[in-house]
Amino acid sequence: MMTYEWQDTLLREEDLARRAAVIVPRMLAHPRVTLDQISRLRGHIDDCIDRLGTLLAEMENAGVDQVFLAAAHTIHNAWQSLAHKTAERSRLFETDFVDVRPTLSDNKDQGVATHWSIS
Repeated sequence: MMTYEWQDTLLREEDLARRAAVIVPRMLAHPRVTLDQISRLRGHIDDCIDRLGTLLAEMENAGVDQVFLAAAHTIHNAWQSLAHKTAERSRLFETDFVDVRPTLSDNKDQGVATHWSIS
C-alpha cells in the first residue's frame, strides 16, 4: 500500500473507534442491556482488534513510517480498552443476588439476602 492508502485506512479505523468509544459505554450502562447483546458486542470488538492486529503486522512488514504505526497502535489500544469494559460488564451478569427469605416464618429470622457469585 502507498502512504496515502495507509493514512486513509487509519482515518477510517480511527473514526470507527471514536464512534465506538462513545456508543459502547452508553450501551453497557443501559439498564436493559442483555448478556446476549454484550456477547455480540464483544464479538464485534474482537473482530476490530483482530483487524487492527493484521493491519499492524502488514504495516510493520511494509516498513511504514513510525507515525502511522503509532496511530495504528493507539487505535488498537482503544479497541482493547472497549473489550476490557465489555468483559467487565459481562462479569456483572455472573453475579446474582438471591433472596433466601422463607415464605412462612414463625421464628425471629426473617431471612437474609445473600450475595452469591456464580463461577
